[in-house]
Amino acid sequence: MKTILTIIKKEFFRVFKDRRLLLSLILPGVLIYCIYSVMGDAIGNLSQPDETQTYKVAVIDLPDSFQTTFSSAPNVSVQAQENNEEAVEQAKKQINEGSLDLLLVFPAEFNEDTLSSAPQQITAYYSEAEKNSAAAFSVVSALLSQKQQITSNFALIPADVATEKDMSGMLLSMVAPLLCIVFLLAGCMSLVPESIAGEKERGAFATMLVTPVKRRAIAFGKIVALSAVSLISGVCSFTGLALSLPKMLQSDETGVSLSVSSYGVTDYLMLFLIIISTVLVIVGLMSVLSTLAKSVKEANSYVGPLMLVVMVATMANMFLGEKIGAWAYFIPVFNSVKAMGDVFAFTYAPWKILATIFSNLAVAAALSFALAKMFDSEKIISGT
Repeated sequence: MKTILTIIKKEFFRVFKDRRLLLSLILPGVLIYCIYSVMGDAIGNLSQPDETQTYKVAVIDLPDSFQTTFSSAPNVSVQAQENNEEAVEQAKKQINEGSLDLLLVFPAEFNEDTLSSAPQQITAYYSEAEKNSAAAFSVVSALLSQKQQITSNFALIPADVATEKDMSGMLLSMVAPLLCIVFLLAGCMSLVPESIAGEKERGAFATMLVTPVKRRAIAFGKIVALSAVSLISGVCSFTGLALSLPKMLQSDETGVSLSVSSYGVTDYLMLFLIIISTVLVIVGLMSVLSTLAKSVKEANSYVGPLMLVVMVATMANMFLGEKIGAWAYFIPVFNSVKAMGDVFAFTYAPWKILATIFSNLAVAAALSFALAKMFDSEKIISGT
């Protein structure tokens, strides 16, 4: 029994004396708390219309009795619309483009008789693929529901004008960036810690450093080589994703059917460049963490919290979407998720893609320089 207690004390002393090991034990719990707290708030806000947003609603043949109903909603801006087929089609196009949130079409002669046995139909055109449009429909539905308690001879008929391409883009912009980042992380995590921390643990790294090769050349070569190999894994995974998602999303019930040909050569080129720059950043970050570690096991314990942080970035794009400002395109990894989401949603702007790529390349270069400086430190290399 005394021997067992001695061993237990020894192990406790080893763990709690090593500050880096102790931090790796505590940090995941702290990060998980922060991540799920932020996600919970984001999901809660996502389910509610934005009170600070003013929704643009076009109305055809608005009865006088409904003027007061809409004027009581400060976040609804009502504008009259001409009653002809061309004007209706133009409004539907604006809804899909995001310049208009909702179109309400009232009967030409709306009957206020509450005893009428035939409810009159009020058609609400909106786009489920546009978050503001869907929120506007929710707000207007609530307003008309209150009115309906007084005037019960009408029914609100929803009409989703989102095209198959819009719905496919919306679904992919939420799912595909998450899967791409996960695949890239998995490929990098299986290679980077072993390449640097593993060689340190085996003593091969110290032998390489005594060769007449500049440290920055070793650092740059490590990052490029590991990125290339990791990219192969990422490309294979992405190819499987691109080929499988059409079958996964195809549904007779929802009417969503996606084809790989929905995206052009330019779209795939943008995605490829974003993925390359993202891999360089991820490999650079993991290389720095692996250099700080004494062993592969310790390196993996450092990479774990990094993966949680990266997953937060992917989740943020899924839940926050359009609420994120232009600054997001200059934050490493987070910008990649945002840019990939824009490409999948067919809404990307060239300057945003370029800002993402060049920001990632700049960060990767800075990480290479930092890695070279770390290689110059005998304290870090020896793990003392």
